[in-house]
Amino acid sequence: MFVKIVKLFDMKVVSFHSWGDSVGDPEIKTLQKLAEWVEKSDLSINPLKHQVFGFDNPVPQVNEKGEQYASKEKPYGYEIWITVPDDYEIKGKLKIKKVEAGVYAVISIKNVMNIGLAWKNLFDWITNNENYNFHPKWKGLTKYFDKELIKHDIIGLEHFVNYPENNVENMLMDIYAPIIEKR
Repeated sequence: MFVKIVKLFDMKVVSFHSWGDSVGDPEIKTLQKLAEWVEKSDLSINPLKHQVFGFDNPVPQVNEKGEQYASKEKPYGYEIWITVPDDYEIKGKLKIKKVEAGVYAVISIKNVMNIGLAWKNLFDWITNNENYNFHPKWKGLTKYFDKELIKHDIIGLEHFVNYPENNVENMLMDIYAPIIEKR
């Protein structure tokens, strides 16, 4: 497993959120909202100009076997951000957020079905690393998120490298966990 250390600089993002009652449901709904907005906007998706990040918000429930689940009684959410230039004028009722810079440990994956193992491997790498720790707020990046949606802590970001690719097997993602250097 190759882990790279990445600094994300301050970002202005447009935020989209959806709820779902089955695993994968809110991700699909939120990606659809993003795609519809991109189609109507004057934005051309160019990975050199715009990055797409997502994360559970709030995270799904976990059963005694460690498997994620959701239901109508216990839904979970997914939020997606797309970066836009600071001078980009937003039209309509959209949620705009300013996200501060941070340092992350990052691994890359192909095929969304590998995401659970990727998160586990990244957490194990940070836990056993001689140079880095989880950022003290690694489970509390909540100042960037909508307080009324938060029920659990946010653990990191998922970067959709080849957005708008949405084929599960061909999707490339970078998994970001916030870190800090050990002193």
